[in-house]
Amino acid sequence: MNQLAYDTKATLKAELKFIPAAAWAVAGVVLLLWFAVAVPLILGTVRPRPGAPPVWLLGAILAFAGIVLGIWVAMIFYVNADAGRRQMNRLLWTLIVIFVPNAIGFIVYFLLRRPIAGLCPKCRALVQPDFVYCPACGQALAPNCPSCHRSVETGWTSCAYCGVKLTG
Repeated sequence: MNQLAYDTKATLKAELKFIPAAAWAVAGVVLLLWFAVAVPLILGTVRPRPGAPPVWLLGAILAFAGIVLGIWVAMIFYVNADAGRRQMNRLLWTLIVIFVPNAIGFIVYFLLRRPIAGLCPKCRALVQPDFVYCPACGQALAPNCPSCHRSVETGWTSCAYCGVKLTG
């Protein structure tokens, strides 16, 4: 099991490592096709006219569009993998990201995604971050108050919710 998939404090570098190698390959192929086929076809039809923007500017815009296209492809794969590690429907979110225009699908995904599940220290089952007990084996995942059973922080001497003295 990939421990990175359950790291809740991942950095951008770690998140980029989570994008599958196939995504980088597909994004590379898309970029290669863009620059080898689409850009020459588009630039081949351009006829310079007086007062029109220079051809190099159109080439720069096409290069930027190709880079955005490559990033978009990699992000589709990222959403697919990330939805899986967050125990969400991978196919549904991938299709939303692909077909909802203007990157609104990405925005919706990032606003609605679940927190990353953790692992139970006893049985290694997936557990949600707000779980107090593992549903598979019953192991306590966080310290809790013996009276009201709410989560308490390590080092507290009294429960913040009901006031009961906590034992170390």
